[in-house]
Amino acid sequence: MKNKFIVLCLVVIVLFGIHPLAFAKNKTIQPNVLLIITDQQTADAMSCAGNLYLKTPALDKLAAGGIRFTNNYVTQPLCLPFRSSLQTARYPHEVKVRNNGDEIQGDVPMLGKLMGDAGYKCDYFGKWHVGATPENGGYERYQKGIKDNGIAELGEEYLQQKHKKPFFLTVSFVNPHNVCQLARADAVGTDLPDGPIGLAPTNLDELPPLPENFDMPENEPTVIREVQNRSAAYHYPTYDWSELTWRQYLWGYYRLVEKVDAEIGKVLQALEDGGHKENTIMIFTSDHGEGVAKHHWNQKQILYDQATKTPMLINWNGKTKHSVYSELVTNALDIPATILDAAGIEKPGSMRGTSLLPLVYGKPIKKYEYVVSETMFARGSTNLGATGRMLRTEKYKYCIYDNGEKREQLFDMEKDPGEMINLVYEKKFVNVLKEHRKLMAEWAKDTNDAEFPYYNE
Repeated sequence: MKNKFIVLCLVVIVLFGIHPLAFAKNKTIQPNVLLIITDQQTADAMSCAGNLYLKTPALDKLAAGGIRFTNNYVTQPLCLPFRSSLQTARYPHEVKVRNNGDEIQGDVPMLGKLMGDAGYKCDYFGKWHVGATPENGGYERYQKGIKDNGIAELGEEYLQQKHKKPFFLTVSFVNPHNVCQLARADAVGTDLPDGPIGLAPTNLDELPPLPENFDMPENEPTVIREVQNRSAAYHYPTYDWSELTWRQYLWGYYRLVEKVDAEIGKVLQALEDGGHKENTIMIFTSDHGEGVAKHHWNQKQILYDQATKTPMLINWNGKTKHSVYSELVTNALDIPATILDAAGIEKPGSMRGTSLLPLVYGKPIKKYEYVVSETMFARGSTNLGATGRMLRTEKYKYCIYDNGEKREQLFDMEKDPGEMINLVYEKKFVNVLKEHRKLMAEWAKDTNDAEFPYYNE
């Protein structure tokens, strides 16, 4: 029996590059994990999501053989808070990471460390932006300070190699985040940090149209536009833009999405060429969305869907089939739970989230009654004077900000997916409003969110 086990281990090493200790610990072959992250990609910025103004063949191919999640919400629509959530499976306020200048507080288990302790080779290429060092996060090799094409090259080289242990590789791209610089250049398409995209057309017929919810919604919390004005010169230089400039901006954003999709395609091809595709679970997502001119907004941080909803795909060759999951999920919490589950690792009690792995096998999971996003408007570590919370149920979405007039918003997401009609001030929705205030209070108690000033009846 002992000799048979040794032979089996040797076969595993030769065929899959998997360390025998991983096999022995889990009594099964641990899959490789490839996590791909983009920055500032809103949920519908993929052609497989029905967007007619861009082409994303790499992501479309991933979706064609996998699960596409259409109601994925981030824990916070800002880089460092979200990415800290992703590594800890905790809400940003729980680890005291509220803006891009904070560090994770408390001794909390980190995803890379858990995977490494279970026998995985954990490596991370590209944008980190977490409130801890990659080494403390459990990653053996970390390379930053490179453009997206360099990140893809590192991924290609890595994936064309054989590895003695199962690998957990994160490839984290910068784009379409360069849209921030595009906005500061008045959308003319100048040379951007990760390379040029060309000049936008000047003919309106060649540009994407303005979104249906381009206008500011009625009864909007006053603090939203106050924040926009406070950082008009840097974050939100769009206050006097013409229709042409807004549409050129959209054109540029979609070119940036296409640009990063091409780099993703290189990584996915290398995974296949390197012989790893059969035993690798591939997960794609983005850290937060982008204003894309909806509600007269560019950038992120806002609690409207264009910023809080991002794409998410899961593909495991030979196991997943093309499907669309429209129930609520939350990527920063659910991705760690899914990765640990796939690796056969018990999730620590401190980590939140629901494993989506059963969906890979066509089995149901427990549905969320609601998901929550939080925000702090900031420039770097400088607070711009507003924080907020958002709670999404199956039918409605409730938002509340910490100051200003008209602090609350309530939207019927079935009848008003563009979030233009605030139902807070309509009497027939008073019970719906009370119920969502109650759910928000429940979540605040559960997550010890004691500092935020919630509405009191």
